[in-house]
Amino acid sequence: MPFAAPGDWIRTAAAGASAIIPGLGQLINHRRRLAQWFALPALLLLAIGAFLVATRSPARLFASVVSPSVMGMLLTLNLVVLAWRVAAVLHAFFDRRYQGRSGRAGAIGLGVILVAVVLPHGIANAWGSTAQATFAQIFQGEAGSQPGQPVPVTARGPGVDERLNILVIGVDKLPWRTATLTDSIMVVSIDPVGETASVVSLPRDLVGVPLGNGNVFGPKLNSLMSYADRHPEEFPQGGTRALEDAVGALLGIPIHYYAKIDFYGFVKIVDSVGGVDIDVKKGFYDATYDGIGVNPQNVQGWGVEAGLNHFDGWQALAYSRARKADGESDFTRAGRQQEVLLAIRKKVMSGGNILTQLPGLLVALGDLVTTDLPTDRLPDLAAISDEMDASSIIRAVLKKPLINTGGIDPVYGSIQIPDVAAIQAVAKTLFPPPGTAPIPWPTPDPTPVPTAADPALSPATAAP
Repeated sequence: MPFAAPGDWIRTAAAGASAIIPGLGQLINHRRRLAQWFALPALLLLAIGAFLVATRSPARLFASVVSPSVMGMLLTLNLVVLAWRVAAVLHAFFDRRYQGRSGRAGAIGLGVILVAVVLPHGIANAWGSTAQATFAQIFQGEAGSQPGQPVPVTARGPGVDERLNILVIGVDKLPWRTATLTDSIMVVSIDPVGETASVVSLPRDLVGVPLGNGNVFGPKLNSLMSYADRHPEEFPQGGTRALEDAVGALLGIPIHYYAKIDFYGFVKIVDSVGGVDIDVKKGFYDATYDGIGVNPQNVQGWGVEAGLNHFDGWQALAYSRARKADGESDFTRAGRQQEVLLAIRKKVMSGGNILTQLPGLLVALGDLVTTDLPTDRLPDLAAISDEMDASSIIRAVLKKPLINTGGIDPVYGSIQIPDVAAIQAVAKTLFPPPGTAPIPWPTPDPTPVPTAADPALSPATAAP
């Protein structure tokens, strides 16, 4: 076989043109009817894709395709498009107008073109398959403690114009613990009409929390989920639902869905987006922190200086977990956990990270998150989150005077006692009807405005 046969360069150019746009190589070969046949479906598909990209934010577009059923259709379409492009390339290269066999140069050129065609489709198929498997795992839906079991009708969510309340549970799993504790308990409430969100954290050491069925849970709230899972005769719907009902009864709102996060897996999410940036208002040093991930083995202690800090996954975890430094507590730690959550949101939603860092983000999500949030709610929620600025997100940590220190209980240790009526009164302002702006808590002190009626501030009384 000669290195270059007559026509190698033109047939390779035609094949390359059809690799870019099916039918373009046929046009080079003067096969106009075939050029139209190959090009029209491809151009129509490109037009649809361009329209979707132009009219939807990256977050909405991503959320629209992550459901396993939609992703399955896209994976099939990906294979069809690949076959179409390969057929167009081969037809352009082996057109009968080229006499004889190609030389080695033509064969090498064809091979390079085919690799260039197949490679992106292979990457897309790998990403899509990972996304399909990951989101099937994340959005498994629980009825009680059995993954994959359908959620009861009573647990299903609100309409598209109603406030949506999600219980976010940070699970502290350690090899030496005898039980899995909910280290972080917060409610994220989204108003799709006013496009606002309220993030409210509850102390994990609350005792005497109402269960929503007339009963009260005496031990600490952070042990309820584990206790309910171990006592199905008392909590037939399982631990997650029991915690949802208890938090909902305490706040006086329905909890529609949950998102359960493994705090140690969350390290992967932070690392997958390149870390997070947090403006630390007050530095601290916790000499008792276990040092996991940030210190050599068995070395305790971790601290942070005030100012803008860039945290990797383990540092973000330490910032979220440390609580025994001077001036720090479960309440301040809850506020820091909210800061990390919002910092992750900001990093994911900025600079196209949701697309460019997709593989690592998917793996991390699959490792640590489970939720019963329906995937058909994702596009709207993603769009709201993408369009929402920081001023539209209200953060609150329930504390005094809504929460009273109960001292040290001989059985449960340090406890906090909720004032249920006061909490529910504040919750009405934090979770108002859709379209009504939530009121921050504690309510900021108003700035005094000088008036003539105020003798201390009036210019008339300032003169001698």
